[in-house]
Amino acid sequence: MSDTFSYLFIQELIEQSLAATDWTEQHNEDREAFLPLYNAEDPDKSAGYVRFWHAPESSPLDRMIHMCLLAGPTQTQLLFIFGRADTTMPHFHAQAVQFPPDGCVYNADLIPRVDPVDDPEWFSTVLGPLRRPYKKAISDRNNSCAQAPANPALAAYMSPWGIASSATDEAELNRVRPSIDAYLTHYLGLAGKSAWAAADAQHQRDRDRRHLALFFSDELDPRAWNGVYRIVGEETGRKAKEIMLTPVY
Repeated sequence: MSDTFSYLFIQELIEQSLAATDWTEQHNEDREAFLPLYNAEDPDKSAGYVRFWHAPESSPLDRMIHMCLLAGPTQTQLLFIFGRADTTMPHFHAQAVQFPPDGCVYNADLIPRVDPVDDPEWFSTVLGPLRRPYKKAISDRNNSCAQAPANPALAAYMSPWGIASSATDEAELNRVRPSIDAYLTHYLGLAGKSAWAAADAQHQRDRDRRHLALFFSDELDPRAWNGVYRIVGEETGRKAKEIMLTPVY
């Protein structure tokens, strides 16, 4: 798995984040990944893992999660970096699903934490600098992300600057990688700023809880979550989801 292009794509993003922030990885009692995943039909067979890091308490970042899910030859690599629940720091998301012989789908986005009508300056600061890498990715007609259909139910909880492909290949992912790298570089730069205090910290924490509960709900993306439950079992799948939903601070 360590040499698959989907894994390397996400791993390089993780390494970029680790180089920029003093993350602390949490392990299970056996010093393995925080949550090892096993095939529901064959418990001796690995189905991947969930790795978990937390940021320093002084950071506007909260946790970084890498979920690797194996289903035969298909691999799903999912990365989230969450801003602290009581701040307006955006969340970062990237994903690659690889399938034989050389196929994949991918996406990346910075997820808003405020309303564009109430806080247009936030959108200018956070998402304005994404215009150039976004345009570079979608302007190439050889890239499926220029025409990729979005799930409108999910899109409502993300940003208009999200880059998402339909079924494509490694060559396209490599063409779009500079734009996704630029997204993460910008995101990590935002984490070094001190502009993320919410006017009402408890209200912001409540909003984040409700936002993520909707974003990760079975109803919003049933195909994805039913697929997870089918591979690792519903109990384990819900544990993985709870890790994503639960702030450290």
